[in-house]
Amino acid sequence: MAQLKEIRDRMNSIEGTQKITGAMYMIATTKLRRARQSRDNNAVYFSALKNLIERLLRHLPESEHPYLRVSEKKRDDQTHGYLMITADKGLAGAYNQNILKETERFIKEDGGRARIFVVGETGRRYFKNHGKEIEEDFVFSSEAPTHHTGRAITSYLLPLFRDGEIDDLRIVYTAMKSAMEAEVRVRKLLPLVSALEAEYEKQIPRDIYNEEFIFSPSPDEVISAVVPNYLNGYIYSALIESFCAEQNSRMLAMQTASDAATSMIRNLRVQYNRARQGVITQEITEVSAGAEALGDK
Repeated sequence: MAQLKEIRDRMNSIEGTQKITGAMYMIATTKLRRARQSRDNNAVYFSALKNLIERLLRHLPESEHPYLRVSEKKRDDQTHGYLMITADKGLAGAYNQNILKETERFIKEDGGRARIFVVGETGRRYFKNHGKEIEEDFVFSSEAPTHHTGRAITSYLLPLFRDGEIDDLRIVYTAMKSAMEAEVRVRKLLPLVSALEAEYEKQIPRDIYNEEFIFSPSPDEVISAVVPNYLNGYIYSALIESFCAEQNSRMLAMQTASDAATSMIRNLRVQYNRARQGVITQEITEVSAGAEALGDK
């Protein structure tokens, strides 16, 4: 009987866990639906803003604007900034681990000094536990990102680059390639010219025509006005994309856990029925043996 109780208790425990994973799956599904809507709404605006920036840079005269400044220091003497977007919670498969691994790889390859700006409690806790220095004043949540969060992050990081405290800035985030696959992306945000060079090289000029740009009151004033909005849009898009990838990863993880629980319960139920049948057979044997003993007497 003790074995039956142990199997029954384990089945009840797994069923309780399965209810939790099922609830978390439904919550992640709802959050993902809302996040996708926000991402789609933002995509049109950000795409137009990005095209505007590219057109401006094609026609921009020589400028010494701080946002366009490329450091002349040796690479090992530079201070590299990394904006890393992780989740506030776990139970999302390999979502957080992939971000942390990719960030550490770039920090090692770039050399120099690294200033790490972490969005999400999981990333902050990881670097603290591993004794790595992060910006303690940079405390932002990855849950339900808003335009205000993007503007606050931009307002925090832009002065650091403008004042020369960091020589460049990269963002590390997760994007959804499909409903079943996500990838970690690393993009350089500042300086702006070098950040867009790679994209220019990949593009094949098509339908490019001569157009006249009038910068009023001056090119530097235009850059000062447009670049913060561009970075805000990019960072907000990365936050939304990461939030979508996080919820999708959590959905897949909870679905896998629920399926595993169903399989375990099925196997335990077979064990329980076998053990129960064994107990019943043993009781029948004992009753029969007792009846025979009484008959002999």
